[in-house]
Amino acid sequence: MNSVLQKCPVKWLLVMLCIAILSVNSVQAQTCPPPGISTITSFSNTYYPGQQATVSAGSTSVTIGGAAYGTTPISAGDVLLIIQMQGAQINSADSTTYGDGARGSGYLNNAELSAGNMEFIIATNAVPLTGGTLTLLTGTVNNYKQAAFGADGQYTYQVIRVPVYYDLMLNADITPPNWDGATGGVIVMAVMNTFNMNGHAISVTGAGFRGGGGVQLVGGTGTNRDFVTVSPTNANMSVQLGNHASKGEGIAGTPRLINSNNYSSLLPNTDEGYPGGSFGMGAPGNAGGGGSDDGTPINANNSGGGGGGNGGAGGKGGNSYGTNGAYGGYPGSSFAQGSALRLVMGGGGGAGSTNNGTGTPRSGLASSGAAGGGIVIINAGTIINAGFVYANGSSGNATVVNDASGGGGAGGSVLINARSGHSGLIVYANGGNGGTNFWNGGTSSPHGPGGGGGGGVIYTDGTLNAASSVTGGTSGTTNSGSGTITYGAGAGAGGVSVTGPIMVFPPGCMVLPLEFLFVNGKRNGTQVLINWGFANEKDITNYIIERSNNGNNFVTAAIVSKRGNGEITKYNFSDASASTGAAVFYRIKARGTNGQTFLSKVITIQTEIAEGALDISPVPAIGHSTIRWSSTGISKLQITVFDITGHAVLSRQYQLKAGLNELLLTNLQSLPNGIYFVKAFDGASYRNGKLVINKL
Repeated sequence: MNSVLQKCPVKWLLVMLCIAILSVNSVQAQTCPPPGISTITSFSNTYYPGQQATVSAGSTSVTIGGAAYGTTPISAGDVLLIIQMQGAQINSADSTTYGDGARGSGYLNNAELSAGNMEFIIATNAVPLTGGTLTLLTGTVNNYKQAAFGADGQYTYQVIRVPVYYDLMLNADITPPNWDGATGGVIVMAVMNTFNMNGHAISVTGAGFRGGGGVQLVGGTGTNRDFVTVSPTNANMSVQLGNHASKGEGIAGTPRLINSNNYSSLLPNTDEGYPGGSFGMGAPGNAGGGGSDDGTPINANNSGGGGGGNGGAGGKGGNSYGTNGAYGGYPGSSFAQGSALRLVMGGGGGAGSTNNGTGTPRSGLASSGAAGGGIVIINAGTIINAGFVYANGSSGNATVVNDASGGGGAGGSVLINARSGHSGLIVYANGGNGGTNFWNGGTSSPHGPGGGGGGGVIYTDGTLNAASSVTGGTSGTTNSGSGTITYGAGAGAGGVSVTGPIMVFPPGCMVLPLEFLFVNGKRNGTQVLINWGFANEKDITNYIIERSNNGNNFVTAAIVSKRGNGEITKYNFSDASASTGAAVFYRIKARGTNGQTFLSKVITIQTEIAEGALDISPVPAIGHSTIRWSSTGISKLQITVFDITGHAVLSRQYQLKAGLNELLLTNLQSLPNGIYFVKAFDGASYRNGKLVINKL
């Protein structure tokens, strides 16, 4: 749901609302970009890895490492996104309790689960591309953690610089740097006025969590059907000694063996990456499990890798060669905590086990799991001309012949916040298909195909093109004497697509018509007194005062001729025909000499605390006010205070509990005496109120 201010057409005076969260200081408005069209042909974000071990909620500084990608360093006043990429604990038992403690997959929903937490922050100092200490305008809302693999898989967060454009046109398809275990995988766009997709695409397909790396192994001394075991050493891999296959990458960690850049190479890490080991059929977090062999002497009973998860869970890997045992990699879990305020990348698929190293590329790499989709966040005014957002998971390799195949990557996450233009945008966050294998014309016993990747997530505040989708990937197939079969491999589950109110993240520039300075009103008995100010009236003929009883359908209340000719002019009007109900709405339409019109913001005149009105007391306030808000559950409430010109002067975020909350809005003595407007949003509904400050 867009605010009324966001619907004002034609010319725009961009007023940056840098939402400073949990701060007691006034928000300093970020300088908005000057009017003009920018064009880009590649990603424009800069990606810094988090370096500080713990960033506690309320922190006003954070140490970041050198930027791995991007060429523009951080300057004071820049808008940044801080996001926890990985951060989840798992049960590492070698049994069906692996993962979430019950199902052989998933993660523990406990206090250490931080993956997906994110917020926009404002820099108050410059940080070079080599990294350093970043200071913030206000304290962080969430905790963030950076930790190498140890008792848990690694915890990682990154800080992304977000350039702010006035008008932006894409002159090429835009892709981010792929996730590399520390940074990348995310595109963040901020366009204050018109975002021209120009027929192009923003694609993070396969840019998310990576698939488990496939490697040819001919057996060893391990046990059968492991949920978790350590990967073979480099020395053992050189002589192909080992069993089973690698898990994929996800919110709970990064495996030792990785399918790098979509089957281009095998990347061996130093760390094992997951507690208990990075091989075996257990699925850690939203990553797919690896194929588990039940013929360890020669590692020949190959089973498929599980698909990664995100909005939907992945599909299970296919059964073992020869024995038809259900020992394929378990499916990566869906991310149940996902929301428009908490996004994760699609989980990588698990690798299929391989003893013959068939397919292209050779040596087992073709049996690797595939990468999940990345994250796209678009904050725009109006989106024009058709365009696409691709956040699909990659599909497993289909060239494998005499081995098992890897799981598909899960679809990624997409957040769209715009005033209009959604219908021209097609968004795909589909899961990738599981890998397929085919051997000797169908005369042999089948090998395990890969499971499909789960569908991703889409959050949008408007209706997207109907072709948009979050479907799960299909399972891979294999062949037998009876034809092509899935052989126990499962398809990925469908993802999540939500159309509804979206929290306006900074840089959420509110928009006001170019010449309107203020519009105010108050009830005086049965009449309503309206006053407004306007500048640069040279091309204006008159003002039409419009009234509504519901905030949507407006009628003409009066027409007032202009008096000025360029200077600032103030006007007053008394409406004797106003409704006597709880609320009445007004807006002013300035009519130009060429027939063009400029709409003001809509103001609400209320006589009582009605639904949609914010309960604020006392009136007037001196040093603080109390806001009363009833909530049906635990959530967050964003409060933004505007002066009469529409500038954001104060912003806070509060943690709500179920029931009536009494929230203290403090340090109002820092604001001048006057009338202010308060906007509150809890992720589902808006309320507006008026704040009067009189320090006597």
